Amino acid sequence: MSITLTAYPAAFLIYPDKAKSEQLKEVSEKFDENTAIKNMRYIRVLTNLRPIDLKRYMVYVDGCRCVSPQTYEFSNGLCVRWNFNQRNCEALLSGCENSKQLQQRGEEFFNKLDEIVGENVRLINSCEYFYYNYETEYTNTEEIQKALERQNAKGIYVESSSQISANVEGNNVRYYKEAMDTSFTLEVEQKIIIQNIGFDSSTNGNQAVSPLKSLKINTNIAGKELREILRQAGLGYYIGNSQTPLKTYNATLNWILQNGTYVAEFCGPNVKAIEREAEEIFKKMNIAAKRDLRYTDDVAQVTYSYNTNYTDKGILLNTLTEHGASNITESGDIISCELFGMEMIYAKKDGENAYTLEVTRVSSKEECMSLINNLNNEYGLNTQEMTYNKIKERLAQENMRLEDETILEDNSIVLTIDIG
Repeated sequence: MSITLTAYPAAFLIYPDKAKSEQLKEVSEKFDENTAIKNMRYIRVLTNLRPIDLKRYMVYVDGCRCVSPQTYEFSNGLCVRWNFNQRNCEALLSGCENSKQLQQRGEEFFNKLDEIVGENVRLINSCEYFYYNYETEYTNTEEIQKALERQNAKGIYVESSSQISANVEGNNVRYYKEAMDTSFTLEVEQKIIIQNIGFDSSTNGNQAVSPLKSLKINTNIAGKELREILRQAGLGYYIGNSQTPLKTYNATLNWILQNGTYVAEFCGPNVKAIEREAEEIFKKMNIAAKRDLRYTDDVAQVTYSYNTNYTDKGILLNTLTEHGASNITESGDIISCELFGMEMIYAKKDGENAYTLEVTRVSSKEECMSLINNLNNEYGLNTQEMTYNKIKERLAQENMRLEDETILEDNSIVLTIDIG
């Protein structure tokens, strides 16, 4: 469960006179680090943040001051300039004494932002995208193209006299020259694939561990009184889809009528914002109704729904059993059990490959999240063990020999296979 990245650029990508001799090198080999440190201009980072939400999030980031509507400076030298790319925001990180400080302080900034937003703001379709920009000594596309051809680059495309792109050893690179520049800037894409399993809360928001899908609250609101309570609380109601508009962008509140009373379902990608909205809305509604609307039969029942990356029923059942779950039942693609007094239901909907988890009878949100993180770790390790055993079986079938195996500190397994 570790990720191996290829470090770019090697010197040939920056200096034309070294293009003939330099080769791309893996991060484990020493490429020209001084060249990279000296020539880095900035790092461009894609995010899933919306422009409408950005300003109110940045207000809560400590140690920065706003120097322009989209630029923030930090006391440690980091500068973050935000650009709006279609619907999302991208951050340009610059400043600091060298590239190592820039990466370190940029990571610290995003960790703070993740905590404020309540999710990994760099996660886009299960990936994180970083674009490292370096100054080069190239002055025209012809010499860049020749250097790329010598390195067996693929997909070389000269878009104009000021831009050329290619793919080098599986990495997208782009050379571009802005209006006032005398030489080209090199931009190298690095993509990190994020898995939702096998990580615990110590990752500080760098991984997307079981993101909250929805929050359901049972109420004692009878079918006929919902709209009047909402009106008295100063809240809206859309008749067509039974929704109440929220302050939080990209989140919804659905009203579901079940057995004569309503269930409030809060949905959206921002966990903390959903919980804040739920608390605020029910505070207003309770005042308007002059009772606590969240109690049915003197019991408050909240259901937390989470997305998971659990796809294998056998591994999931084994994980629940090992963790001490009781009353485990399964029916088709539905698995239910009890753990530490909480009821957990895993279900696959039509057309979906992974399970969705619903947790009810939650007495402590912190205890619930701790349990889910522990299950994520065990499921990840069980998946790794299954994969490991399958690899060993395949080696025997192919008459290959396992020469060495090493377990690293993060429980990753490195296998050395003799294929001779």
